[in-house]
Amino acid sequence: MEREDLAVDERFGTNPERVANRKILIPILDKLFQGNSVEYWVDLCRSADVPAGPVNSIDQVFSDPQVLERGMFQSLDRPSGETVPMAGSPLNLSQTPVEMRLPPPRLGEHTNEILIEELSLEEQEIRSLHDSSIV
Repeated sequence: MEREDLAVDERFGTNPERVANRKILIPILDKLFQGNSVEYWVDLCRSADVPAGPVNSIDQVFSDPQVLERGMFQSLDRPSGETVPMAGSPLNLSQTPVEMRLPPPRLGEHTNEILIEELSLEEQEIRSLHDSSIV
């Protein structure tokens, strides 16, 4: 990083000292990191045998060639016809492939079913919960 002074600065010599001095260290590192591209820093870390990779935005993740090749971007249709984009499974098993069958439920979509099937509530109790804005 061409900041040898940081390596010998006693405020940053150990992890507990770096944590204690975060308010000083983070602005220094932020300024350093902003001076070069993500690719520069990833390459520098890798050349020093430090495992590193970029932190991607969602659009970067789903345009990554490996993500596309592995089929990690899935979409399922709701009965209404709406398409729901979502992340696929990271598992890629040849003998037992993961199958995406249903889109994720909408907020509260299965509330009544759960109240009936899991809590054994009667229709009147459920209606009261809805009327009281509890569910």
